Amino acid sequence: MNTHRILPGLFAILLAFSACKEQEGMQPVNKNDQQPAKVSNVEVENLPGGARISYTLPSSENILYIKAVYEIREGVEQEVKSSYYNRSLIIEGFPDTEEYDVQLYTVSRGEIASEALTIQVNPLTPPVEEVFKTLVIEPTFAGIKVDFVNEAEANVVLTILAADSIGDMRTVDRIYTKAIAGQFATRGFAAEPRRFGIFVRDRWDNRSDTLFTELTPWPEEKLNGTSFTMINLPGDNTVQHCCGDGISDVFDGNWNSGDAFHTKPANGIPVSFTFDLGETVSLSRMVFHHRRGNGAGAGDGAYKAGDVKKFEVYGSLEAPASDGSWEGWTKLATFESKQISNDVNENFQFAVVDGEGFDFPLGTPPVRYLRYRAIETWGGLTYIYIGELTFYGNPE
Repeated sequence: MNTHRILPGLFAILLAFSACKEQEGMQPVNKNDQQPAKVSNVEVENLPGGARISYTLPSSENILYIKAVYEIREGVEQEVKSSYYNRSLIIEGFPDTEEYDVQLYTVSRGEIASEALTIQVNPLTPPVEEVFKTLVIEPTFAGIKVDFVNEAEANVVLTILAADSIGDMRTVDRIYTKAIAGQFATRGFAAEPRRFGIFVRDRWDNRSDTLFTELTPWPEEKLNGTSFTMINLPGDNTVQHCCGDGISDVFDGNWNSGDAFHTKPANGIPVSFTFDLGETVSLSRMVFHHRRGNGAGAGDGAYKAGDVKKFEVYGSLEAPASDGSWEGWTKLATFESKQISNDVNENFQFAVVDGEGFDFPLGTPPVRYLRYRAIETWGGLTYIYIGELTFYGNPE
């Protein structure tokens, strides 16, 4: 929820000022303004879903801004203003590559507009269509996996549809992003054939076609981390430095408590720890909830300091040797954490709230014991911190 607050004293002043303005009849600041001349030397650079319009201002010191007025579809008018300090403006929101009329106005400090100068623009293919062309849908564990490319880094919404029990298509997920490329999964489905769909929408409500496909999600279960048993092996590092109860925080099912497993700096990198799943499992994926710290973009949270960037996961069917050696362990995967955006809030949602997902390779052998090994942090430091690790798979 967005909440806008105004201080009580300021509110009284604003109210009085508003009343005065009403009594004055909301007159322009400069009543003696004359209608300004139009802009000249207009040049158009067509962009995906829009255009950049450059121009020369008329010779006047009384210009406040330039205004562009246009329709992106019948009855839907848009308006863009650009300060007199600028010599160009960008218009956006067009749904196709047709020719559109744009009215340009020079506006004085007294809010008097010039006569309209009508120009034409021919936008390039809009981002919703470009993103749509790149969509790839594939089955994954308990759902579908979607890959996309968004070269314009436009704000778009990817809407996922799935057939319900009677075959009607329902919205099951929405992904808001401006990442240049990405991958996400929509889960929660049984391992049975189902019809899925996806379309792309932007903030002007332009929509792509819908891509439909029928896929069968792969079966999986979420493993109960609280039933895991830690195994203390020589060479492992499970001594807590601060900020939580210790290694148990990694598997307690609560990423949002503020607690985290945080090793001592003096113990260095790499950091490993070992645990017993309590049953034999063919692993499908894992989710890494990065440490919340002090919030989005904080120096003690995701993609900072001791946040794990690169790690390995080893597995074994047999109980590990008590000497802490790596004999008998099979490396299941090497994973590297990624940022999905230049926006700290989007990264926070992805890494901390939703958790960053990593799929184990197809054909990963069944295991009962796991050994985690952090080999690099985002800050290049000698300690690590982890909010939560969650594992999924098929118990045998």
